[in-house]
Amino acid sequence: MSRKLNYFPFIAVLSYGYLVGLFFPDIDLSFQLLLGHRSIITHSILLPYLLYLYFNKKNNLTPFKTILIVGIYLGIGLHLSADLHPKAFRGYALVKLPFNIDIGGLSPMWIGANACIAFYLASKYLIELINKKLFWISYLIIGLLGGITYVDGEPHNNDAILGTFLFLFLATFIYSKIRNRNSIIQKKVKNKKQVKKQPPKKRKTSFWLYAVGIPSTLIIILIILGNS
Repeated sequence: MSRKLNYFPFIAVLSYGYLVGLFFPDIDLSFQLLLGHRSIITHSILLPYLLYLYFNKKNNLTPFKTILIVGIYLGIGLHLSADLHPKAFRGYALVKLPFNIDIGGLSPMWIGANACIAFYLASKYLIELINKKLFWISYLIIGLLGGITYVDGEPHNNDAILGTFLFLFLATFIYSKIRNRNSIIQKKVKNKKQVKKQPPKKRKTSFWLYAVGIPSTLIIILIILGNS
């Protein structure tokens, strides 16, 4: 359902969330003994997922809180799409369980899956929240500019990182748009069918029709019979 949002606050909140999501995964560098770098906790969709769950449970998921979560998902998606292309998938580049235990060859699958989900949920929540092209185009522009800037600062595999980011970012947006449109069409068709199947309302017969009408009819009949 489309919601009314002021454009410039939308841009500010989305950009802020984007930056949070972009740099949050590397917060594990401050807790390497406990988490290890590329922690499975920070290098995942856990943060925005918990925020969405918390606000939704409290019935306090306002439009701007949703946009903040959209931005965080977007930033995490970009960060993880870059982490899919390290110099080599070993040691420092592997995803870590708590206490710095790596998950080995499962690392690319974990990072890739979370990157896809992050981009998809960012698009999904945005499209469900507001149905205005200006906001969608702004989302895409901010995402692309942030992605290109971030990729340019990576030390290696820039082309592969940029290609992965562009594909996941744009593909999940298009997929979310198609799913949302199909969902709206299905709801309209379902509502039309329900209207057609709705049985005609039964006419309610007045209580007084029975209370007065029937005895009166019987009295009239008796009078007629008595005079015959």
